[in-house]
Amino acid sequence: MDFFELFSIPFIIRALIGSVLLSIIFGLFGTFIVPRRISFMADGISHASLLGIAFGLFIGTYPLIYAFLVAAIFGFILAKVSESSRITEDGFIGILLTGGMSGALILLSFVPGYKPELFSYLFGNILSIEWMDLYILAAFFVITLVILYSQWRPLVMSTMHVELAQVLRMPIKRTRYFLFVGTAIALIAGVKLLGVILVSALLITPVLTANQIGTTFKSTLILTLIIGTLGSIVGIILSYVFDIPTGPAIALLLVAMFTVSLVYSNLFKNIKV
Repeated sequence: MDFFELFSIPFIIRALIGSVLLSIIFGLFGTFIVPRRISFMADGISHASLLGIAFGLFIGTYPLIYAFLVAAIFGFILAKVSESSRITEDGFIGILLTGGMSGALILLSFVPGYKPELFSYLFGNILSIEWMDLYILAAFFVITLVILYSQWRPLVMSTMHVELAQVLRMPIKRTRYFLFVGTAIALIAGVKLLGVILVSALLITPVLTANQIGTTFKSTLILTLIIGTLGSIVGIILSYVFDIPTGPAIALLLVAMFTVSLVYSNLFKNIKV
């Protein structure tokens, strides 16, 4: 098959469109999540939301509806917990992960027969992305951009210098709830492409890669969006050409890009010294 014929295949087109939208959303949220040192949130929320997927499979309805609901609730609770000095964020995320996964496994034990659909949610399934999924994702994309635009200054300030944001009386509490709940919902939006297990790769790895190269917040943000988009698009194409799973292909490619940037960064610093 000619390379350009790939772009005439409907499910490839849907996957590419979805990956671009997700890469931008994840890049924007990840830019503020990673510096706050709560990257573990991605794994915690995505794995805990398996409880919603398990509940949907258990009652025989569309599982992602309940996954979105569970993720939003967990994101809200996490934002609330972050205000407490008696519970650490990473500790509570660990509780969410173990509690959600345990509840999901117990629920799934009551679902009779082989459960192939579960594996598509765990590891992603490029064939399962429909136009309706893209319409919903596009709506979430637009809403995210609008809210991010309105919250941009307090988001940047509370991420870079929370004490100064408090002195300036910025709405950092409202901003935190938006960031945590929005990130939680975005993680579930990426489940069909990357799966519960690997979805955190698109949130964390592009930001860490961009940090090795970018010198300012603006340049790091732009590089994050480029790296995430490029990694997901090339990963999808490679997965189809070589007949390998899409989620792992994207995740491994992003890790490879991070490794290259890390080596380049260290070599560059050594040369300058």
